[in-house]
Amino acid sequence: MSSLDRGQSGGQAYWRSLDELTDTAEFRSFMHREFPSGASDLLDGTNRRSFLRIMGASMALAGLGVGGCRRWPEEKIVPYANRPEGTMPGEVRYYASMLEVEGVASGILVASNDGRPTKIEGNQQHPTSHGASTAFTQAAILDLYDPDRGRSVIDRLENPVEPRLSNWKAFDAWAKPHFEGLASKKGEGLYFLSEATSSPSIQRLQRALRKQYPSANWVTYEPLHNENQAAGLNHAFSGDWRPVHDLTNAKVMVAFDSDFLGMNPEELTLSKQWAVGRQPVMENGHASMNRVFVAEPNLTITGCAADERYSMRPDAITVLAARVAAKVCEDPSIAAPFESSGIETPQVDVIVKDLLAHRGESILLAGPRQPRFVHHICALANERLGNAGKTVSYVKLPAEAMSTKTIDELSESMGNGEVDTLVIIGGNPAYDTPADLKFTEMLGKVPNAIHLSREDNETSEACHWHLNRAHSLESWGDGRAWDGTYTVCQPLILPLFEGRSAIEMLAMIAGETKDAFTIVRETEAELAGSTGPANEFSPRWRGVLNQGIATDSAWALQAPRVNTSKITKGATATAEAMAAGSSDVAVFAADYSVYDGRFANNGWMQELPDPITKLTWDNAVIIGPGHATKLGVKTGDMVRVTIGDTSVEAAALVETGQADGVVTLPLGYGRRFKGRVCYDSGFDFYPLRSTSQMWSAPVKIDKIEGSYVLARTQNHWAIDSVAGRGIEERLPTLFREADLTTYEDNPDFAGQLGHKIHSLSLWDDTLQFEGARFKWGMSIDLSACTGCGACVVACQAENNIPIVGKDQIRMGREMSWLRIDRYYRFGKDEAGNYDANNPSSVAIQPMACQMCENAPCEQVCPVAATVHSTDGLNVMVYNRCVGTRYCSNNCPYKVRRFNYFDYFRREPLRETGMLQVQPSYYLLRQSGGDPLRRMQFNPDVTVRMRGVMEKCTYCTQRIEAAKIKAKNEWVKKPEAEKAKGIRLRIRDEDIHCACAQTCATGAIKFGDLMDPDAAVAKAQADSRSYELLGELNIKPRTKYLARVYNAVDGERYPDAFHGHGHGHGHGDGHGDGHGYGGGHNSDDSHGKEHH
Repeated sequence: MSSLDRGQSGGQAYWRSLDELTDTAEFRSFMHREFPSGASDLLDGTNRRSFLRIMGASMALAGLGVGGCRRWPEEKIVPYANRPEGTMPGEVRYYASMLEVEGVASGILVASNDGRPTKIEGNQQHPTSHGASTAFTQAAILDLYDPDRGRSVIDRLENPVEPRLSNWKAFDAWAKPHFEGLASKKGEGLYFLSEATSSPSIQRLQRALRKQYPSANWVTYEPLHNENQAAGLNHAFSGDWRPVHDLTNAKVMVAFDSDFLGMNPEELTLSKQWAVGRQPVMENGHASMNRVFVAEPNLTITGCAADERYSMRPDAITVLAARVAAKVCEDPSIAAPFESSGIETPQVDVIVKDLLAHRGESILLAGPRQPRFVHHICALANERLGNAGKTVSYVKLPAEAMSTKTIDELSESMGNGEVDTLVIIGGNPAYDTPADLKFTEMLGKVPNAIHLSREDNETSEACHWHLNRAHSLESWGDGRAWDGTYTVCQPLILPLFEGRSAIEMLAMIAGETKDAFTIVRETEAELAGSTGPANEFSPRWRGVLNQGIATDSAWALQAPRVNTSKITKGATATAEAMAAGSSDVAVFAADYSVYDGRFANNGWMQELPDPITKLTWDNAVIIGPGHATKLGVKTGDMVRVTIGDTSVEAAALVETGQADGVVTLPLGYGRRFKGRVCYDSGFDFYPLRSTSQMWSAPVKIDKIEGSYVLARTQNHWAIDSVAGRGIEERLPTLFREADLTTYEDNPDFAGQLGHKIHSLSLWDDTLQFEGARFKWGMSIDLSACTGCGACVVACQAENNIPIVGKDQIRMGREMSWLRIDRYYRFGKDEAGNYDANNPSSVAIQPMACQMCENAPCEQVCPVAATVHSTDGLNVMVYNRCVGTRYCSNNCPYKVRRFNYFDYFRREPLRETGMLQVQPSYYLLRQSGGDPLRRMQFNPDVTVRMRGVMEKCTYCTQRIEAAKIKAKNEWVKKPEAEKAKGIRLRIRDEDIHCACAQTCATGAIKFGDLMDPDAAVAKAQADSRSYELLGELNIKPRTKYLARVYNAVDGERYPDAFHGHGHGHGHGDGHGDGHGYGGGHNSDDSHGKEHH
């Protein structure tokens, strides 16, 4: 599979997947169906017996009066008897708050509808979010309304096998004498195990705990904490330091196994700054933009965005970093210990030359899988290049407030019987600690174990007390951003199940009688140096609540000198510890959907396709095509993964981008917690991790009997035409790109790659826009989009898009209005076949309704359920729709979605039964299933029913709200100003659709095209702007900006611009002459390509 011969018939530039490249029967089936596989079938198989079973069940249900054609019972809507003061029903209120992940606080704005938090946005005032948010942040609102949340205290003291429901009053009654007894022993045997937190209020409480329990110990554990970075900077500067990057002026970025755009605490900031430099700038006829080098063992979001990507094993990346640093620092001793490794490294001189040419405007970054030595030498190289204090600075972390120990030391103490009481705050150590610690077994030796958690999860089940924890949106708290900015967490709703926060529980243990608000308020006053009463609502405190942050509260940025005394010793130790290069290597990775497992019970994240593999609802052992061929493995086969003496059986997924001999093991699945979303989902790879091999380890892969069905979306909704040939001709014009050198010579290249068409129509389609006061449009910059998926989840949260489940995804029934297509371009090997092991380029393209002015969907709807508004929106009238699906068939972009069920009454199933629903489906009211989940619904958006078609609306509810606000402001203007007849204007800052608002890179622009000052109008006027499938003359309101990349050797695909201007240029492409890894092929041809 690694070397595939498709002959010369296709001539295609980009491929959706390896299935398309190999032209599998499954892919052909998807292409030749009007809808994705099985989407139109009630069951996977259709035969007489299945039909009779279904009809029999349908008749039985009809007899019971629970069929689809029954009259729904009346439901009452009760108004306020007394409206709360200061509120207006239906008016959305926004409150600044925060979410904390791995001890890093991100600022958020939370929308509240009549007291219900319904949507999370980024806080524009916050230095980390800058108004944007990640997919995890968007999905956090769903955790608030998780039906599987812990709803009460659970007592397992007397009978762990049959726990009993309890309450906080009972726990307080047990805890008071218990902790008083520990205090009398000065806290001997008392341990706290906490997830990472930067809360200054918790640090204050730690000081109180230290005073009351001087012998107590505090342990912090995060499964994906970048310990190597901390250790490397400790060697470099002595002490606890943290890097703070600024890529705004970085012209050259070199990432050594660092996914800084996709999985990084600074992800939002770095993505925004990176995107600024991706805009090609023309000055005096010369074009310039930044350049990104990435070396990585598996394909990541950052690797997809790289200008030069090297697919390398982790140990080879270490050697590459050492050789680059040795030349930059002019110190051969840095790389000398690796000379006998036999590892070849690509383009060292090219990388070094680029770095030296951009002193003070470059950056070297290392990821968590790289050893501390690499982080040390990156700090040294950045110093020698003059980057310290410019593209990277450092902050000194505050000293610990309590005696601290490591998770290893805690496990040893538990095993030795030294722990009397263990208080676990958040986290899930029974699930995600290294296997050699035997944490769950050791926990069983602790007489008193207490777990504060939002779920009665794996750790809670092993403890004597499960304490239900309040969500961040239900409690007062605080934290620090990555740069140290003080951030306040304020609640929007009372705890739904009387849960308590970490601050409240620690205060109780410390003997404090104050509530969480008072504690946080006193902390803020202490940090501000206030001498007034702490409970006073001063202007400063009101300002903190309004902005969500305390201004000028970040830690001081520093550029300390790097200590070089440990580098030679570190290089030698690293070289000696490197595994033999001949064995296969497993790399552990955070999952883009569930991270380390904490989001595993979040349906939005489970259903969000992985940006690379497009896998949903599961993880898998990711194996490269060449490696899979050697093993005799294909996607869906079961394999045994063995590291040391431990084995895990899991499904295999064959995907390009893997370094030779590397398999990727995404973490966070295989949960034993019986959540309705996460249970039985994927495979648990945590048992393969050990304290000495947290990020990579030698591995043995064996194929075993059995197979496993994986639900992937990449081949769904492919833009195609008759016999599967259309996609081959269209892809080069769907996704348009060029190197910076091509852009410099011809800034209008994007408009010359497509078909030249006339604009004649059968009717005058301009009449529908007569009298329009707005012209809504969108622009998507393909140079800036990383494919992170935050926009997909934001759209789902804003527009009440349902979760359908794995069984429906398998049949192509996913409901997301916005999808992100990912395409691969492959080079050819010496035999002239496609080399599928590593893509020479990766294309990322968001796809939603294009809001065509001459919309094909409208022309075929028999009931006028899809029509055009005067402002140019292609809108749906849901109560007219009868579900013919003609519109979906006629949509060339494949962006319409059909409700096969009332999904809000249907549980998201993994496997499909005869009727494809849970037994209670036909007994539930029309208004939906669990009332807790209904609390998240946006009241401004209709909840669609079975049999209705839906699609992107440009967030029409937000448009209407902005128009109402603008009209109200216009009414208040003086009559003289009104008489001037100035058109009502809605500014960019007053209107955002959900996807554009959450985008960290600003790739999506939305607004009024009639306003020449609007960002979207300027974007669509850019020379890179083009229409998707413009040859169809459907006049889409959404346009794309062609991607511009900055390869070292210039244009990689020159034949794309040698054709005759309508998508059928000919000729053989030219390689880049680099001969290593992903994107660098030693052959001189990329094959015959049609553009």
